[in-house]
Amino acid sequence: MSRLLVAAALVAGAVLPISAQDPTKTLPEAYKVQLDNSHLRVVRVHYAAGAKLPEHEHPAGTTVYVYLNDSEGVVFAHSGRSNRAVTRPPVKARSARIASGPEEHHTAENPASTPSDFLRIWLKTEAEAGPRLMRRIPPDDLPPGATGGTTHFVNKQLRLTRHIIADRAQSGIKTPRYQPALLVSLPSGDTQWIEGGKELVLTGPGEYLQIDLLTAPK
Repeated sequence: MSRLLVAAALVAGAVLPISAQDPTKTLPEAYKVQLDNSHLRVVRVHYAAGAKLPEHEHPAGTTVYVYLNDSEGVVFAHSGRSNRAVTRPPVKARSARIASGPEEHHTAENPASTPSDFLRIWLKTEAEAGPRLMRRIPPDDLPPGATGGTTHFVNKQLRLTRHIIADRAQSGIKTPRYQPALLVSLPSGDTQWIEGGKELVLTGPGEYLQIDLLTAPK
């Protein structure tokens, strides 16, 4: 009897859909974990030209997408309650999108002749109650040689600020106590974690997106 139970379990496990698995493990050529801590998980995504990825899943919650190159539309075919295909419109390098929603089960197809590269930053912190969030943030260009910071979005859970620093200029970043931040360098997508209550001085030239985590992990 025990052998039969083991055999049945193996068969059941063999037919589990890929959507029940973490794509960083099942599709490592497309999804690579760049940073993972108690506040967030940063996954670097690469959809090669013409790529067709099988069904996989992403967790529910708030996600910040940071786009690292100009790329054409990507088609996501959802299953389950959202049984439909959605095409992500073309995106520009250095732009971002903030979205909240339920767990996703979908395939992904990049029909373009060029790749699509971006960061998928999933927040593990307490979200703001209310309707689903969707905010697009375009690239922000300052006059040549200028230095400045622009806050593009803020709610209970996070604040997103863009820093553009001219050559030889410096800009200081200070995080409040108990409120850490993620710093994303553009267009490389390199990330740096800043603990709450710390100060960081950035030297130009450079461009960064700062994501402040304003609530505690769930």
